[in-house]
Amino acid sequence: MTAYVFYDDTDCGGIVYHANYLIFCERARSLLFFEKGMLPHNAKHGFVVKDIESSFIKSLQLGDRYKVHTIPLEIRSASLILQQEIYKIATFNTILDAPEIVFSLKVKLAHINVETKKPCKISGSIHDVVEFFTRK
Repeated sequence: MTAYVFYDDTDCGGIVYHANYLIFCERARSLLFFEKGMLPHNAKHGFVVKDIESSFIKSLQLGDRYKVHTIPLEIRSASLILQQEIYKIATFNTILDAPEIVFSLKVKLAHINVETKKPCKISGSIHDVVEFFTRK
């Protein structure tokens, strides 16, 4: 996913508010499902965040363009572990010579039954979407 930093993403100094890096990663994960004509949840099943490890490396600022890169690290029957990295690819009017990593996230997602809130097996179609990450 590639996007720009908008005014509402930033604090009064024009720097991206820390919680928005998590939002950018969440949007990138959802977009991977949308691109396959799917939703990351339905009336019976969905993913919830179980664990997060994050590292803030540099700041994005108003007008920067960034890219979120997602890689599956582990696919289990009822959970996924993904590595997501946000790279600055341009400032307001200047494309960078090389992307700069600004944020790194390792997230474990549990697949649950929405009614019981207990883990359940990931369907084959979800596995197909996750394996799609590795082919990008």
